[in-house]
Amino acid sequence: MEHAHHNMVASEHSPKEIAKFILVLLGITSASLLLTNYFGPQTFSGFMRWFMGVFFLVFAAFKFLGYAMFVEMFAGYDVVARRSSLYAKLYPFIELSLGLLYVFDLGSTGRDVVTLLIMAVSSVGVYGEIRKRSGIHCACLGNIIKLPLSTVSLVEDAGMALMAIAMLALR
Repeated sequence: MEHAHHNMVASEHSPKEIAKFILVLLGITSASLLLTNYFGPQTFSGFMRWFMGVFFLVFAAFKFLGYAMFVEMFAGYDVVARRSSLYAKLYPFIELSLGLLYVFDLGSTGRDVVTLLIMAVSSVGVYGEIRKRSGIHCACLGNIIKLPLSTVSLVEDAGMALMAIAMLALR
């Protein structure tokens, strides 16, 4: 039962799945640029804030679309979700909340510290699965984009952790 999530959605490394992921990232980047230009501030940290907000909102939405599958799959590789089903169930809500905090520019230092902690902890589980070469499908995009765990989760976890560090450093 430990790896039942492996069979839920098979991961692919096909050009189609990679193209879908690139389109999602381009959409997030485009929306972030438009929001930065329209609402400001028109700085690198302003862009990062919008990017992180839109990113978290989009990725939370993907998780909600396949909520039950996400919860089960996430517990297969996240070190906290493995020990707490409540954390796995709350994770999409945490991302949604972080997204809203970034979009509305609320709680800047606390939001960045929480982002850094959550993404750093998530990175530990992802790294462990990558080392095992388990081939798990990344739960973070539900069943919309079926890429292996390493491809998407490293972008999500390490990228958001690094951006949170940058946001803290640019204060």
